Amino acid sequence: MALVLAHEVLEDGITVLRITGGSLDAPGTMSVEDAFQYLVRQQTAPVIVDLSGLDYMSSYGLRMLLKGAKAMHDAGSSLHLAAPNTKIMQVITISGYDTMFPVHESVTDALDLLRQP
Repeated sequence: MALVLAHEVLEDGITVLRITGGSLDAPGTMSVEDAFQYLVRQQTAPVIVDLSGLDYMSSYGLRMLLKGAKAMHDAGSSLHLAAPNTKIMQVITISGYDTMFPVHESVTDALDLLRQP
């Protein structure tokens, strides 16, 4: 099954990117990376990447997320990950990426944090 990348810009400018449909492995990442990087680079407000629709993520997916986080940082904003399953969270933690950008249990948790005064 092919990955689908959807985006929603909320009223306060925060963007939620949803990646669904399988694995963010080499083929999956290559199928969405250009669109992902384009969408991330268009944002000035924080971006939340909803990972709840993924089964697996490899180093290819991690690299894509890191590039997006760097672009957001360079623009003065931030990239947040939300709702990774247990396997994906293990990949994020083992690689040390949980120290590079915030990881939240859900999109709602990420929004609550970002909307704090």
